[in-house]
Amino acid sequence: MLSSPTFKLFTYFLCLQLKVTDYLVKCSVVSRYAVTTVQSSVWNQLPITKEAFFHAVSYYIYRNTTLQMLHLWFCREREIEKFRVAVSVPSGARMSFFLTYEELLQRRLGRYELTLGLRPSQLVQNLTLDVCIRERTGISFLKVLPLRTTNTDAPASTHVEQSPECARVRYTPTLDQQKSISSNGLNADFIIQYDVDLKDLIGDVQVFDGYFVHYFAPRGLPVVPKDVIFVIDVSSSMIGNKIKQTKQAMSTILGDLREGDHFNIITFSDKLIVKLVLSTVILSFFHSFVSGTNINAALLSAAQLVNPPSSGPSRRTSSHRVPLVIFLTDGEATIGVTSSETILSNAKKALGSASLFGLAFGDDADFLLLKRLALENRGVARMVYEDADAALQLKGFYDEVASPLLSDIQLSYLDDQAFDVTRSLFPNYFQGSELVVTGRVKTGVKDLKVLVSAIDSKQQMKLENDVFISQENGTTDSLECSGDLEGISSFVHRLWAYFTIKELLLAKLNSTNPATQKLLTDKATNLSLKYNFVTPVTSLVVVKPDEDEATQSPTTPEPTTAATITTTMSLLPFKFKDEVKLDFLSIITNALLVKALFVYICIDLYLFILELVVIVISYTRI
Repeated sequence: MLSSPTFKLFTYFLCLQLKVTDYLVKCSVVSRYAVTTVQSSVWNQLPITKEAFFHAVSYYIYRNTTLQMLHLWFCREREIEKFRVAVSVPSGARMSFFLTYEELLQRRLGRYELTLGLRPSQLVQNLTLDVCIRERTGISFLKVLPLRTTNTDAPASTHVEQSPECARVRYTPTLDQQKSISSNGLNADFIIQYDVDLKDLIGDVQVFDGYFVHYFAPRGLPVVPKDVIFVIDVSSSMIGNKIKQTKQAMSTILGDLREGDHFNIITFSDKLIVKLVLSTVILSFFHSFVSGTNINAALLSAAQLVNPPSSGPSRRTSSHRVPLVIFLTDGEATIGVTSSETILSNAKKALGSASLFGLAFGDDADFLLLKRLALENRGVARMVYEDADAALQLKGFYDEVASPLLSDIQLSYLDDQAFDVTRSLFPNYFQGSELVVTGRVKTGVKDLKVLVSAIDSKQQMKLENDVFISQENGTTDSLECSGDLEGISSFVHRLWAYFTIKELLLAKLNSTNPATQKLLTDKATNLSLKYNFVTPVTSLVVVKPDEDEATQSPTTPEPTTAATITTTMSLLPFKFKDEVKLDFLSIITNALLVKALFVYICIDLYLFILELVVIVISYTRI
């Protein structure tokens, strides 16, 4: 019966995909703040109800307006937020999926990068990507990279229009162009890189509707010499590819050191602490692998190198050097001091003004401890994933912190004109990055007085400026750009809410008092609900639409808006894939299919009887 026409019919329907008729990606970027909407329209051309799956992947899903769905999943993988929804599509029906998310583009290595996913998983007749970028201070350069799955130039059918303050990128591949990339449809990332003109050292301050955002990214400053200590785990769990990739990354990093930089390496496992003060560097230090991880001893050893007893505060100030500790481990503290609270306390006392950057190599590393260590010691923590590009991940992170330009940066807003200001004191400013502060402005203020103080390569510097507040400040009305501004007009106060929530959650992470943790959680939850943000303390709620709403034409969709929403803060492209699930109830109730099944069953029965007769005749002859 497995080869019967009936079974083949079931298998045929099971394997068919729903047809994607339209795949539209629309993104508006104003002053680094991007709002992206993805629409995928499907048509069930089959005689049965089938279940379609909508997949999305995103860095920083701030806000989602959704969707007509039955099931919803979230999962996390390599700093990616995956969104997946299942929808039953009746026979002959058309349905549109909408996902809207927001993000603040981060400046790294002198550029902003916007990544948009194109993954319809089949050839699509109407596939369009439309991006509009507007920057008040001007766009200094813009580049469309090759699709991430190819090594060619910017993809064909890409049209770029650019003026001093605006740019528009449109990508409309034909079926043949899609097929030339993959016969199964696009499965790629569309990437745009750009940077802005920012000639004022004090930065760009924009005010809108009582909220302000201050972008600080000075150019042309001399690089400050640094004392960088690499603390590297060489316990037995690092044997193999991990240590090989670490050595590969270190070889490249050491070749990039500037004249005047001081560089040291510490390797650690259980009792083995190796200090290498490097003048001529040889990477033979990865020689001993011992089970156990003594994180506390390694950090204290690094602190002795960064803050030797002979160098007091006066010497550190006069030398104008930036101390950095880059700590790499793939495990948890198993030897010596293993209490997280004790390790945190010891590191805080010993490291002083040094910035600690924690790199968690693989899923077994104690990433929570590294995040808390970095938070308390003027740094950040990152994951390094056990992939073929791990060496590039390590080198890429080092490149971001390799060129300090300023230290102890304080962005102040004088005369009590601003309130509810987010973090405004930063330990370091690195070349190619950007510092962002948001806050609220008191009613009636016409000039926002901004003061910037920092230490450069030679001395303490101070800059002061008055920012005139007008109705046009912070808006795009004065920019002569084509395109829409959907969801972008209120970006300044949404940015303020985002940074405030982020700081509340970081404060909660760093607190050990249950009452304080609850208070911080409540504040973050209330703000998340008010602005419809997906965060670790809120969840995405999806409302199933009414029948008449579900059968709307895909050209006039009315997606429901979730009451609450969830996620953290980073953005990757979308990943769309239609899958199929056979609905046997619909098979029974569908008259056309019942007739077809009846015919096939009759044929099956006839063939079975015929085969039985042949067997009987053959038997009687014997």
